[in-house]
Amino acid sequence: MSSIFRKIKSAFIIEDGTRTEAADDVQSEITSGILEAGKASVINEAADILPVERTASGEVNEKFTDILLKALEANNQEGFDYIEFKRSLQNLFKLDMEEATVYKSAYATAQTLGATPKSLITSAQRYLTVLQKEDEKFNVALSNQKSKQIDGGLQEIKQFELSVVDKKKQIEKLMEEIAQLETHLAKMKGEIQESAQKIEGTRTDFVASYAHLVSQIKQDIENIGKYLN
Repeated sequence: MSSIFRKIKSAFIIEDGTRTEAADDVQSEITSGILEAGKASVINEAADILPVERTASGEVNEKFTDILLKALEANNQEGFDYIEFKRSLQNLFKLDMEEATVYKSAYATAQTLGATPKSLITSAQRYLTVLQKEDEKFNVALSNQKSKQIDGGLQEIKQFELSVVDKKKQIEKLMEEIAQLETHLAKMKGEIQESAQKIEGTRTDFVASYAHLVSQIKQDIENIGKYLN
């Protein structure tokens, strides 16, 4: 982690620890009474023109925070600007001071380094622009991931759903065909059984007729032998 990045991160992330040299320097400025109260009010009024912070239901993520802070690092201006002013604010907030006193005290040091309320606001707005560009880049990347992983998945799900509907229709058609075949099969079995019964009736009639004639002929043969010899 570069020293510039650590500087920028310390400006936005309050960490536990003892007072820093920067905090001691600012504290000495408080006691010397450098700040003019009127200039602090200009800062407070100017803050009203800054974009409203976007809120979300998620949680602050260190990984994303570092990415955004690195974007600020890449666009850090030389000299005393909003980042240095923000560091002073953070160091003073560690001293459990009132907010108004913190801003006035931080500006006391900033003023000695050539900063003005206007220059601080301009610098802060510049960093907001940097973050907004990162936000745009993130949204593009997020949209691409959504298109790839979600939209594509939804399209695939739709295809599967259509395939399921088609298979169900095929199953319904097959069930109808099976029902028709079973009906035809039952009809054929009935016809065959009816035919078998007719054939069996014919056979038995023939057998009876045959037996009747054979019986008569045999009886005649017997009687010829008996009565004509």
